[in-house]
Amino acid sequence: MLLMMKDRKVLETMPDGSLKIYNKQLVPFALQKEDLTYEDFIFNWLAVRPLSMGRTNAKNILNNANIPQTPLTIARTSHALNLTDCYWVREENEAITWESNNFYDHPMDEEYADTALTGTPHAINKERIHTPELTAQGVSAKCWIQEADGIYLYKVGKRELPASKILQQLGISHILYEKAELYQNYLSKERLEEIEQSGEIIVKSKLITSKKVSIVSFEEFAVWCANQEKDEFEEARSLDPERYYEMQIADYILNNSDRHVGNWGFYFVTDENRITGLYPLMDHDHAFDENENLMSQTWEGKTLLEAAACAQAVLKLPLKSVFKMERPECLSNREWKAVKTRVQTLLEKSSR
Repeated sequence: MLLMMKDRKVLETMPDGSLKIYNKQLVPFALQKEDLTYEDFIFNWLAVRPLSMGRTNAKNILNNANIPQTPLTIARTSHALNLTDCYWVREENEAITWESNNFYDHPMDEEYADTALTGTPHAINKERIHTPELTAQGVSAKCWIQEADGIYLYKVGKRELPASKILQQLGISHILYEKAELYQNYLSKERLEEIEQSGEIIVKSKLITSKKVSIVSFEEFAVWCANQEKDEFEEARSLDPERYYEMQIADYILNNSDRHVGNWGFYFVTDENRITGLYPLMDHDHAFDENENLMSQTWEGKTLLEAAACAQAVLKLPLKSVFKMERPECLSNREWKAVKTRVQTLLEKSSR
């Protein structure tokens, strides 16, 4: 099996269980270590590329494709292609190229998008499976849809809307979420009605990667740091202090209980494997938690408030601008009051 970066060979598994490295610079971050083994590549990298079985509608997605629920089979069938980076795999004798198979240049199977977001099963009889849903990470219901001006992530998550408004007011780098409008063209009507009746909203955000710019999760970055004997949080802070501090402030003000190793990370130049900085904040559908004493998941040993106070002392963001806002859509009066209380608390704590 060959690991490719676009149409460049990166490494190959050999019959004797060893690895042949073709391009050391392009080896994925989690595999950049001394004495890299076949097991490292297969079980610690390739087997974690596919969707998790804990993802909403995962089993229906695989049933559509007639693929068993085994990670390596999913990875081989999908060629481990995704919309996060430009790595993929193929067998030595396969007549397939990056240009003929990547998701940026070719239409994606829309039936899989419907199943991924709504759970609606489809009988799909296609020789070639071409969908990023087989490798999309996370556990919530979501799907990728190709619109006229690019690729969008659709998800159920009305809290993304007020979170996006508040971060925009503060000037914090984040991915813009807006109400999705064209989903009726792609998704099952009955399931959409169920979502709407539950009080939820389908939102969308534009893809932040391209053939030139990829992203690596903090989870994989932390593996790289461990292999280099570096502290992952110190390294993240040193690589992009401004955005790292912005994340501390954002998570406290939004009272975000779901910042985890899979929903923040770094941009890197695809063809150079060179990190350029943290990508914009995203994934706030678990914001506005009622528990006001949350621990930071990105600054060890600190609460969200303590981490935010340290960050605000450095950045001095215009926190008072939040008081000028009208209550954002999809946020209750109680939740909005709690946001403003946290802003006031942060102002007081960071000024001491």
